[in-house]
Amino acid sequence: MRLIQITIISVSLIIVACHSPKTPPVHERVIGQLKIGFDIDDTVLFSRDNFLLAPHISDDPYHLDYGWVNQHDSLHSVIIQPIGDLIRFLRSQGHEVYFITARPGINGAAVGRHLSRELGFSVIMDENLFFSPKRKDPKSGNKYTSKHEVISRLGLHVFYGDSDSDMIAASIAGVRGVRVVRDMRSVEEYSKNYFGDIKSDHSPGAPFSEEEYQQFLSHGVGPYGETIYPIYLPAQKPVDGE
Repeated sequence: MRLIQITIISVSLIIVACHSPKTPPVHERVIGQLKIGFDIDDTVLFSRDNFLLAPHISDDPYHLDYGWVNQHDSLHSVIIQPIGDLIRFLRSQGHEVYFITARPGINGAAVGRHLSRELGFSVIMDENLFFSPKRKDPKSGNKYTSKHEVISRLGLHVFYGDSDSDMIAASIAGVRGVRVVRDMRSVEEYSKNYFGDIKSDHSPGAPFSEEEYQQFLSHGVGPYGETIYPIYLPAQKPVDGE
């Protein structure tokens, strides 16, 4: 009887072991493969018109209906062609590309569909497209980027973005930040968070004039030590295809 019990227990353990869920495989890096992240607005998409048309959900001029914004890129936002070409080049060399935006994620799948159509590969929310809104510090009341958390989680090597907060996120995450030159039409509408604010009067938070901004561009290095990716001609005219 005891032998029968031992046999039954042994068989049961073998069956359970065979049917137990396996531990997910650890993702191994491919030697020489880069994992590269891109901000979206004014980096991959010229989306100024989409934001200008977006309805507001309060009296706060910056409190937009992001559900509407995310659903209307297909009508009002276009790919910034040099960055589109760069993304296609990187993918053709076998590198991985991810998108990280500070927009809230409501209706975020629509953003992925628009990028998929424009770039020619699948961009899927929570796979290679991530929404990472700013968060307010409870003590100071300042809003800070949270993109560095996604950058670190994905193990990116390089992050492209147009804003100061993009460069801060890359720095905190310990990856190389590359500043994409913002279209001057967007600077006119949204000058904050871009070299401080080159359209504002001189202040501790806006120390750089337009002349100093041009010096940054001519040297190709920004205030956070980042490389500057000059996608526009020196006169800051939009490139063809935009």
